[in-house]
Amino acid sequence: MSTPKSLSHQALRNADSAYKSYDSFPIEEMQGEQDAELFYSLTKQMTVTNALFTENLRIEHQSLKTAIESFQ
Repeated sequence: MSTPKSLSHQALRNADSAYKSYDSFPIEEMQGEQDAELFYSLTKQMTVTNALFTENLRIEHQSLKTAIESFQ
């Protein structure tokens, strides 16, 4: 059984990118509505990419578990 590693690597890269963008956002210097919208967008992107990465790991583990159980 082979799993597509490119999807998990892409999910990891997306999650890392979202976290870096969020961490580099200057929260103390927020001025207006545009900054608030950007902050909301970064927070949403960070949450979605984290969910994608976590779900991808869950599917890989479930597939591995199913494959192992089928041989028993």
